[in-house]
Amino acid sequence: MISIYSLALAKTYGIGPAVAKKLLEHYPTAEDLFNETPNALKIVFGTREKTINAILNKTMFADCEKELNFIINNNIKAYFFKDENYPYRLKQIADPPICLFVRGNGDLDTQRTVAIVGTRTPSDYGKWVTANVVHYLRQYNVTTISGLAYGVDSITHLRSIAEDLPTFGVLGHGLDKIYPSQNWDLAKAMCEKGALITDFFSGTEISPHNFPRRNRIIAALCDVCIVVESKLKGGSLITARLAQDYNKEVFAVPGRLGDVNSAGCNKLITQNQAIDLCSFEKINETMNWNNSNVLQKPIKQEQSQERESQLNPAELKVYTYIKENKKASLDAISTNCALGFSILNSALMNLELKGFIKNLPGKIYEILF
Repeated sequence: MISIYSLALAKTYGIGPAVAKKLLEHYPTAEDLFNETPNALKIVFGTREKTINAILNKTMFADCEKELNFIINNNIKAYFFKDENYPYRLKQIADPPICLFVRGNGDLDTQRTVAIVGTRTPSDYGKWVTANVVHYLRQYNVTTISGLAYGVDSITHLRSIAEDLPTFGVLGHGLDKIYPSQNWDLAKAMCEKGALITDFFSGTEISPHNFPRRNRIIAALCDVCIVVESKLKGGSLITARLAQDYNKEVFAVPGRLGDVNSAGCNKLITQNQAIDLCSFEKINETMNWNNSNVLQKPIKQEQSQERESQLNPAELKVYTYIKENKKASLDAISTNCALGFSILNSALMNLELKGFIKNLPGKIYEILF
């Protein structure tokens, strides 16, 4: 169980992750720092009176007591930087979370991790790339990582669950809430094999200022970072550049000239800050993942039935027709399912993103299981 002193170190005014890491090279435990004498603290912190007074008066302990109760009552796993089971990849960076909070069953030290990030408003092509890169990665038994936001993040998590892959969502707030709130059900499903991860205490307000701090955890936990679509400015580029700083492999999906949502990816490629992801196979070619360890996991019948129950009526109607025929053309689906054009297109797109069907050349759709 994490100690109140460990929580307090993460909560102390004027002590960020990088400073805390340095302090823990000198003090065996966080408790030792809080039991230090005023004169000794002045030697360490100099004229930083607010920090010294916070440590001496333990002003943050009331909040830390509340957090400790939240951790216990909500079955949260809490890791302190000096714990033996603290995630290995995070320990390697200069500013690791001093306390890390996790909900779920995923292994944070899993063998292969791939972050997939991008715009909240992807094009149809961006959605297709996101879903299909996850499908490609399934054979290498990876764990995917993203930020649980709209767009590329949500598609990554959703398709990972469909492919029976663990997926981590790194949050820019505490584990007492989900943002966006529409992703509550998705977040719950992610915890079965994956996890929700944050270094923010419960009760933290949702703020744009939190997300760069969140992005460093995504970048640190991954072995590979893939940017699908991104504007010239935004969180995806921050994550990509952090990943590069952490010596991770960064890929970017090239886009059309003049496409605002691809301008960031194109810039990363032209400035040699990312590898041009012109084919999915380039990931394995770069990472040299051993094909002898390729995993082919059959989807059990009960899993299939459970997933089908999550489809809306239009999706189920389309899926059932394609399943009965193994493959079906768009014209045949349209004729037999008798759905409006927009409803049919939405159902086909969602079924593909969720991993139920695959779009083949010639507007043919094939069942995946």
